[in-house]
This record gives sequence, C-alpha cells and structure tokens, in this order.
Amino acid sequence: MSRARTLRLVGLVLLLGLLVSSTALPMAHATTTDTRTNVSVVYYYTEGCSECQAVDLLLDSLKSKYSFTIIRKYDALDVDGSKVRASLDDQYNVPEDQRGTAPTLFVGKTALVREKAIRAGLENALATTDAQGNAWLASALATADKGGSSSEDAFRTFSVLTVIGAGLLDGVNPCAFATLIFFISYLIMRSKKKRDILLVGVAFGAGVFLAYFLAGVGLYKYVAQAKWFFAIARWFYLAIGVFALIIAVLSIRDAYRVRHGRLEDMTLQLPARQKQAIHGLIRKTANTGFLATSAFLVAFPVSLFEFLCTGQTYLPTIVLIYSQSALRARATLLLAIYNLLFILPLLVITFVAWLGTTSEKMTGWLTKNTVVVKIATAVLFLLIAGFLLVRAFTLLGVIG
Repeated sequence: MSRARTLRLVGLVLLLGLLVSSTALPMAHATTTDTRTNVSVVYYYTEGCSECQAVDLLLDSLKSKYSFTIIRKYDALDVDGSKVRASLDDQYNVPEDQRGTAPTLFVGKTALVREKAIRAGLENALATTDAQGNAWLASALATADKGGSSSEDAFRTFSVLTVIGAGLLDGVNPCAFATLIFFISYLIMRSKKKRDILLVGVAFGAGVFLAYFLAGVGLYKYVAQAKWFFAIARWFYLAIGVFALIIAVLSIRDAYRVRHGRLEDMTLQLPARQKQAIHGLIRKTANTGFLATSAFLVAFPVSLFEFLCTGQTYLPTIVLIYSQSALRARATLLLAIYNLLFILPLLVITFVAWLGTTSEKMTGWLTKNTVVVKIATAVLFLLIAGFLLVRAFTLLGVIG
C-alpha cells in the first residue's frame, strides 16, 4: 500500500471517529440532564366549584413546565376520601376552619387550601419538592389509609338498597295510599267499564311518575350546580340528618297512635285542606269525557299537593344520593327507580280494583297495615339519619 493511500485511510478513520463522537455527546447529555423529580400530588375538589375549575386550568397550564402526577383525586364531599382527608389535615396541621374544604392540594410536605393559596404557592411547591417530599406524602397517605379502613362498597350497597326501600315505602305511605284508594273508588263509582279502570289508573300513575321524577331531577340539579353548596354542605347534611331523625321519631309515635285506634291523629299525614283539594281535582277529572288524558294531567297538581307529605321521604333520599359520587354518577337512574317503585302500589291497586276488589277492602288493608308501614318508615329514616349525621360529623372533623 502506498504512503498516500495509507494517509487517506487514516484520515478517513479519524473523520468517522469525529462524527461518531459529535453525535454521541449530545445523546449522553440528553439522558443525564433531566433530573427533575416527578412530584406526587393529592387533589381534593368538588363538582360545581368554580375555584376547583380554576385550579384544573392552572394544573393543565403547569404540565409543560413541571413534572408532576396527581396520584389521588377525591371529591371532598364523598365518603371514600373524607376519612383520608381528615387524617391528612391532622398530619399537615391544616387550620380548623380550612379542614375538609376544596380545592386543596397536598404536595410534598405542603398543604395548599383554596384557590388563592394554590395560585400563590403551587409553583414553588412543585419546584422544591424532591424525593424526600414525595416519601413524606406517601407515608402520610399510608397512615391515612390504615386509619380509614374504607367501607365505600358497603356504603354504596347500603345506599342503593335504601333508595329502593324509600321509593317503595313512600308509595305505601298513608298520605299517597289514601289518595290512590279515593281515586280508584271514585273511578269505579263513575265508570261501568273495567277497561276504564286499567286505562285511567295507568295514565294517572304515568303522570305521577313524570311529575315526581322531574321534581327530583330538578331539585338534584339545583343542588349539584349550586356554587354555594359546598360552603354549607356539612351543615346541610347535618340539618337533613336531624330532620330524618325527627321523622323517624314521629313515625314511631304515629304507629303507636294507629295501634291504639287513633288513625286520624297521625302527625305525618296531609292536612284536611290539602285532602279536600285533591279530592276536588279527582272529582273534576272523573267527570270529564277524556278520562285517561285528564287523569294524566291531574296527576301533576295532585303530586304537588302530596309532596307536602311524600317529600318527607323524597328529599332525604335525594340528599343521600348526592352525598356519594358513586351514586351521583347514576343519580338519574336511581331517581327513575325510586319513582317507579313509588307508583308500583298505585298500579297494584289499579289491578286489584280491575279484578273486583272493593275500596272498602283496600281501605281495610291500609288500616290494618299502617302500623307496619310506619315502623318500616321509622327504620328507614333512622338509617338515613345515621348515614347523613356520620357524613356531616366527618366533614366537620368531629369524627375521623
């Protein structure tokens, strides 16, 4: 090999070596310079909260600047996170007047409560939290989990069964049941066709279902979308819990009075004026030529009058549904189920009337079973009261 060729070969090797080293160095630099800690964040929010929506936008805007992961996200009003939150508030020494509130972020060793504090301190917390800070938060969560022993599934099952029981018991509530018997008996007196009894009974039931379902959805939406609700949620749960407890006591007293033959002395029943108004509406309906249509339409004002009594069960049930995010996701379905069960006794009465059962027999059945219904109602309200009071005391920090 000539000397010139040897020099050219050596030069080529050197050039290739230079090219390889120039590309390898940036790669090595890229793999070693990004040493930022991925910061763990626990986020408490609530639906319909304008501050929480602002914090969501803030977190999204910081994703490109800081490395962080929301390892847990809790609805502040939900059961599964409330016990964890109580423990975190204790460990992070959150002031009493800020405990359980939303929005709240736990970042490393820092707790940021409400939007103003989060805007002021979040970037610094993300920038300064290291592996030790993440370990602190992980340890705090482990402590909270041990103390919490979450019973979310049991609560969810209990709540669904309670909603089902509430709808059925509300349907056989003497307030509603007496109206149904009057409606069917008046219809039987006026009509000689058995087909009319079925047609009008089903039409009336459909009207009642729609009226109560729309009322429930409207009330639920109002509560869910109210920006002020979170501020009073704990007190609202407490008030409804106390209300349910009072209804339970009054139901037991009514059962005692009925047991001793004092049916007319029941406390939880429609006032005489409302009863007369309902009966007047039903008579006007039965005297029209369009029975089914009139029965469907009259169900709306009748439901409005009855709500003074039946709402005693409906309102706590709606609050019970709202108190858990797992139930809120199926709120419309649960309200539909509640109201289907609410009109089930009406449909049963319609059917037995079609078979020929007299109103006297139906009234006798109501009188005979009112004590059982009242006791069952008392048990239901005790369960609802217990759940909502525990929920309120948890949010208030009275219990962990």
